[in-house]
Amino acid sequence: MAFHDIEPFADRDGYYESYTGADRVEYSITPEQARLNELTVDFLSQHALQASTQAIADIGCSYGITLMSLRQRGHENLYAMDPDRSAIRYLSQQNINGRTGFATEDAPELEEKFDLILLRHVLEHLYSPLEAINNVAKWLKPSGRLYIELPDLSLFQRAAPFPGFFYEYEHINHFSLYSLLNLMRGFNLIQFESSSEIYPCIRALFEVASVEKNIFHSTVERQFVEQSLSQANPFGLTVLDNIAQLGDREIALWGVSTFVYRLLTHTPLKHCRIKHLVDRNPQLQGQKLLGLSIASPQSLSTFKGAIVICGMNSAQSIEQSIRDLGLDNPVIHLLHGAES
Repeated sequence: MAFHDIEPFADRDGYYESYTGADRVEYSITPEQARLNELTVDFLSQHALQASTQAIADIGCSYGITLMSLRQRGHENLYAMDPDRSAIRYLSQQNINGRTGFATEDAPELEEKFDLILLRHVLEHLYSPLEAINNVAKWLKPSGRLYIELPDLSLFQRAAPFPGFFYEYEHINHFSLYSLLNLMRGFNLIQFESSSEIYPCIRALFEVASVEKNIFHSTVERQFVEQSLSQANPFGLTVLDNIAQLGDREIALWGVSTFVYRLLTHTPLKHCRIKHLVDRNPQLQGQKLLGLSIASPQSLSTFKGAIVICGMNSAQSIEQSIRDLGLDNPVIHLLHGAES
């Protein structure tokens, strides 16, 4: 497997226990989150979901977007666990039972309780994924199954808009299917898929095996890491070329996201003449990202430079919002270079 030797947090558990930093009564879902969740639920519907009485637990569920989707499909026997107190409080208000906690902590009351357990984008955050797997397995019924979804290391080079894009401070362990099977050597693989839509992911369904398998030794993980750090794909080369084409133009960045953060920390975009950083989310306005103050789009009323849209999936709606504000600035789509 690939281990990312990040700078350790002083209190990593405390970081996740207050991840959102607020008590929320509502939770807004981005189009990217919604589409990624659709892919999850489609896989589960094909390979894992059974009767509506099926007992399903989502461990590391955050605000429960997958649980909500399952309830819409008629599943009511749902359980939530997440270290974020605000998330569990929010889900209790949505009548979904659960508790705060981690996949690695003892929970005797949950043993042999669930037909299906979901670990969706959890294992890559843990120092000891094997400890989590061994612990969560105790919560499965004898015939229960375990669904795992996590970033697919083998797709990083193909999907990244620039080298190093998928390495971040929260992700400690990186898996391809090979290393995931090593982690899950006490289980049988029932079904899996790997796709790079929205985010490069492995989706896999397991059941407990009668015999533990041997570890498979391979050098492919090293190759995947080296390729993803050293070789920009055509998409990545386009992004880097478009940033270079900005030259010394004054620009405004529209939208605050993890992608924008990574562009500003991993690429020459940080050296461009960024005069404004705007976002429609009022909760972000007034905060700062890498020293840049986040303002409302209305702050661009007197700005004459180019407005740069960094995202792909909502680029058209953002451009429409720009025109709805009466702004006639040049608009540049960073991911494909078009200017309008």
